[in-house]
Amino acid sequence: MKFFGTILFIAICLPSFSQSLVVNVGFEDENICTEYNINCAPEGWVSTGNTYANFFKIPGIAHQGRHCVAIEAGNSRIRFMRTYIRTQLLCQLRPGNKYKIEFWVKSRHPILDSIGVFFTSYDFLFEKQMKNKIVPSLYIAQASSPNKTDTNWQKISLEYTATGKEVFMTLGNFSIRDITGPTGIGLENHFYVFLDDVSLIAVDPNEKICEDWQKVRDDIYSFDPRHEWLERYIKTYASHPPAVPVLEKTTIYKIDTLVLPDLFFETAKYDLSKSNNILLDSLCYILRYKMIDSVVIEGHTDNVGTFNYNQKLSEERANLVADYLKEHLQPLRRVISRGWAADKPIAENKTPEGRQKNRRVELFIYIRQ
Repeated sequence: MKFFGTILFIAICLPSFSQSLVVNVGFEDENICTEYNINCAPEGWVSTGNTYANFFKIPGIAHQGRHCVAIEAGNSRIRFMRTYIRTQLLCQLRPGNKYKIEFWVKSRHPILDSIGVFFTSYDFLFEKQMKNKIVPSLYIAQASSPNKTDTNWQKISLEYTATGKEVFMTLGNFSIRDITGPTGIGLENHFYVFLDDVSLIAVDPNEKICEDWQKVRDDIYSFDPRHEWLERYIKTYASHPPAVPVLEKTTIYKIDTLVLPDLFFETAKYDLSKSNNILLDSLCYILRYKMIDSVVIEGHTDNVGTFNYNQKLSEERANLVADYLKEHLQPLRRVISRGWAADKPIAENKTPEGRQKNRRVELFIYIRQ
């Protein structure tokens, strides 16, 4: 990109836009099931087993907050008795990009290495494979190995490379072998694993959640069947499952930074010089077809003069550039301007050269890819 005059045009890292690509990470939002009209399950997460037995609201059990979920990894009386919890993603993952899966897990049984994460392009509720034949996308044993003898909450962090076909994410026991024998707990036949605070976040800080995530979340939350109604739903659509939703891709942001040195302004004033008008006109021309999400404009001064004077001058210069862009670059979704006075120098204020570098206006231009 070329501009008139002496300017600096650089790229910097975006501030983190990280937001989980799965809903209800702490299971605090409660689903009101259509069958009994009570809150007996977390919103957005559906268990393949008995919902009452999988949703815990007893104070002190959760990792944090009030709620957590449990999956049954085995049963001392019923062979291959397992339950899974699945959720739909908010956005389509980008093929080849990396994503961090994090959650907290605990169990009174040494079975954590059997637990895995399974991404599918179809709804796991209609999975036709034998569950012990499925090879998950990741086992939690691939993380820094969980301590199978520790009965406290342990943090699991995994990195996943996307194929771009992921729509649903499921957690459960994907061991080939059955878990048998006594649980070691009186009158308890279930081998439970507790889960809490499940998140999926893009590793690339420039990758942001898709634009329509709130609508998708509302659609996910609107699925209320649980208990027998869920069983009826699965049986009804077993041969011809409902169409899988088409998700919008996550958004990648590129940021460009344009630095306007002090020489583009009238001395000790905030009026734009004619040369600066040419520069900003050129910038607006180049950006006219870009998908600009927002522009952040920051004014800076050297440390000569009082704080109040410098603060006002830095704000006025930033506001002037903001007004110019609003007028000449339409439509702009969001323009933020602010002044920092001498608080953020990029050079020493001891020399005339250093002070001149510090007198500047910076434009941070966020462009959606």
